[in-house]
Amino acid sequence: MDHYHLGIFVGISVGLLAGLFAVALLFKKKVLDLHFDERQELARGKAFQYGFFTFIATVYAYGLSDVMFGRWCEVLTGVTFCVAASLCVFAVTCILKDAYLSLREKPRTVMTMFALLALINLGLGGMYAVSPGLVEDGMLTFRAVNPIIGFATLVILVVYIVNHLLRSREEEAE
Repeated sequence: MDHYHLGIFVGISVGLLAGLFAVALLFKKKVLDLHFDERQELARGKAFQYGFFTFIATVYAYGLSDVMFGRWCEVLTGVTFCVAASLCVFAVTCILKDAYLSLREKPRTVMTMFALLALINLGLGGMYAVSPGLVEDGMLTFRAVNPIIGFATLVILVVYIVNHLLRSREEEAE
């Protein structure tokens, strides 16, 4: 294994461990509470279905684009794009149906985490954009994973904030 692939492996491993640590910490501090009522469970099931079909469509589109136009990105980058798109569809559907957070979760803490994740990933993406290596030999490299995840996280955060503000205005009008 060369240094480049070893670096990718170590980076992914560290990222996964950090993510698991953050989720475990949120559960321990009782920020995350995955108890949903029946209406939320049904809405989340429908959102999962939409996300699953989005994943199938994006993976197929990615494969088709690779066949038709040639290799335009590294495989892990393409797969990350497919996963990010399907997670966005799932999360946005849940948010719009008020099934994203359980009734006992603290939205401010969860959204602060989303803002932090978006900021970190987009910041890393900005660093990669100004340094060489984001595109090599006409191919989008693994360095594009951070901006893809950062953009997906930002979309989810913006949809949640806008939805929250619109619901607050509706409640005030009533």
